[in-house]
Amino acid sequence: MIPLVYIGAVGRSGTTLIERALASENHLVALGEMVHFWERSVLHNEPCSCGVPIRECPTWTAIITRAFGGWDQLDGETVRRWQHEVDRNRYIPLLIWPRLGSTQFRTTLGQFSGHLARLYAAIANEVGVDKVLVDSSKHPSYLFLLRHVAGVDVRLLHVVRDPRGVANSWAKVVPRSEAGGTQDMERLGPWHAGARWTSHHLLFMLASVRRRSTRLVYERFTRRPDELSDRVDSLITDDTKVRAPRWPEPHVMLSTDHTVSGNPVRFASGSVTIRTDDSWRQTMGRSPKAIVELLTLPLRMVLCR
Repeated sequence: MIPLVYIGAVGRSGTTLIERALASENHLVALGEMVHFWERSVLHNEPCSCGVPIRECPTWTAIITRAFGGWDQLDGETVRRWQHEVDRNRYIPLLIWPRLGSTQFRTTLGQFSGHLARLYAAIANEVGVDKVLVDSSKHPSYLFLLRHVAGVDVRLLHVVRDPRGVANSWAKVVPRSEAGGTQDMERLGPWHAGARWTSHHLLFMLASVRRRSTRLVYERFTRRPDELSDRVDSLITDDTKVRAPRWPEPHVMLSTDHTVSGNPVRFASGSVTIRTDDSWRQTMGRSPKAIVELLTLPLRMVLCR
C-alpha cells in the first residue's frame, strides 16, 4: 500500500507552505493539489513547481510514461469528464455508499479511480516506494473519492486556520502565476467564505470517522513548527520508517519540488520564515469580521482552541 498524507483544509489556510515544509527533507514527497491535475496539468500544461510546463518536466514525463505510456496516450478530456461526474461535494453520500448511485455513476467512479490508481502507483515507483506522498488537494470530495483508489492508504491531516484569517485572505486579489498573469485566484465575500469554512470542516470531521487522521491548528504550527512534525509522525510512524522533518528555528529551507497547482509559494526556494499571518486583525472591516464570526462561531470554538 502507498502511504499518502492528504491535507484537508479550506483554501487560504497555509497548506502549500505546510506541504513544502514536510517535503523539505527527502522522506516525504510533495505532490501539490492533485485534484486539479487533469484540468490544469494534463489539459492546460500549466507549470510544474520546478518552473517548466509540466509536459517538459522530466519527473512528470517519467511518471506519465510509466503509468500510461506517455502524454500522447492520455485522453485528458475524457478523464476530466469522469472526474466532474463523480468528484463533487454533492456526491459525497454516493462516494460513501456507491450502491445508492446509478450504474453509470458506479461505472464512472471505477474508471476514474482506476486511472488514479495507475497514476499514484507510478508516482510511488518513480520517487521511491519507501517515501510517503503528500497531497494538498484540500477538497473534501476528493478525499472521499481516494478511498476507492486501489493501493493507496490515505491518512488525513486536517488543517484548521482561524476563519477570520481565511476570509480576509479570500478577499485579496492574488494572481495565478501558472496562468501567465491572465487569471486571479478565486475570491469570496465574507458570507461565502464563512459558509465554506464551516461546511468543509464539517465534511472533514465526517471523513475522519474510521480513518487515520489528526488535526493541526495553523496558528499553533506557526508558533511552534514542531507541532506539524508531531502530528504527521502520529499518522505515519506505525507502519513506515519515515519521520517528519523538524526545525530548530522557525525557518525552513525549501528545495525544488515537482508539485502541481497551489499557492504561488510552491515556486519559492531557499530559506522561508514560518510566521503567523494575522493581518486580518488590522485590515479586516468590522462588518465582514462580524459576519464570519457569526457563521463560524460554534465550530470555531471546537476546532480552533
